[in-house]
Amino acid sequence: MTEDILQRLFHPGVGKEPYYRFQNADGKVWIMPAKHLRTAMELYQPSGKKGKLLKRWLPLLHKLSIVRKLIRAEQNTYRPDDELQRLLERVFHTSGLELALFCGTPCVHQKMTMQISKGGHILGYCKMTDCDEIATLFDREGRLLNTLHQKGMTNVPACLFCGQMMDGTWLFVQSTAKTCASRVVHDWGMEHDRFLKKLQAATVQHLKFEESDYYHTTRALEKHLQWIPAEVDGDVVRKAMNDVCRRWTGKEVDFSVCHADFTPWNMFVEKGELFVFDWEYAQQTYPPMMDQYHFFTQSALFERHWNTEDIRKYMASDAGGWMDTADYKAYLIEVLARFTIREKGHVEGDMARSMKLWSDLLVFLTSES
Repeated sequence: MTEDILQRLFHPGVGKEPYYRFQNADGKVWIMPAKHLRTAMELYQPSGKKGKLLKRWLPLLHKLSIVRKLIRAEQNTYRPDDELQRLLERVFHTSGLELALFCGTPCVHQKMTMQISKGGHILGYCKMTDCDEIATLFDREGRLLNTLHQKGMTNVPACLFCGQMMDGTWLFVQSTAKTCASRVVHDWGMEHDRFLKKLQAATVQHLKFEESDYYHTTRALEKHLQWIPAEVDGDVVRKAMNDVCRRWTGKEVDFSVCHADFTPWNMFVEKGELFVFDWEYAQQTYPPMMDQYHFFTQSALFERHWNTEDIRKYMASDAGGWMDTADYKAYLIEVLARFTIREKGHVEGDMARSMKLWSDLLVFLTSES
């Protein structure tokens, strides 16, 4: 899907500026302009040591053919489609834009992301798809971002454009505060606490549990039990889902907006403040602070390379004293339900690893209760 968009909107072998195309072991592909490569590489957010070394040293050594051969980088030229170029120039009110591309994480909702910069200054980002289902997510994200800005949440992108091109490609263009001095923070800190507490205070709603997004997300799984993948213990999921929902059934709750993919690679710190992007999976009425559990679990899996036993030991330690078993179970049920429905039972790569860990943790928490 993203390869089709690439062929239509970024014509290979045309143009004058050189680009480097490379990919990692999971099949993720990046296409980076040689010009201002250090700025372009801000789109590349590795979690492993090799990737971090690549991000640091490629901008300095990219002219050496042996380096390009070592990372299997293909050199080519690309020229953006004229309609795309004109649209971006209108959105950002300037010409001479430089574009870096990430072709997306292989999954049902794979989409291409483009970083737009000029002269080493990052202007914004553009997500692209030709899938109507993902386009619907773009529209939801744009409306949510407008709402968050109205409620005083300034450390989130502004939607600059959301619409369709003549060839049918949907675009979502957003602003950013990111610079080359921005830091990706991999450990939980005060910035994260401050952001989530502000988000909760700005968006809290008092409502019946059965009217909440959380209830509808988890209960939707009941209609699609056949999609529970082999990596997941379906019996445990059903039991835990009923236990979790029983906690709030028939009650009024104070739920708020949840980002739903609150991870180090979807945020950065600029001038001491956390800036959070990629809100397409966000929900309006979820239990507060659920994002913290997602940050912890996904960081443990993909950055610390922890397994279930490692997380169990952490939960039993003083450092894990912030964790509540009932809240963690509620998070695991939600994330399993959401991604089971999204992937329709077909999981592989990063998603398969996540599903396996979420399921194993749920088995552990259910046996403890």
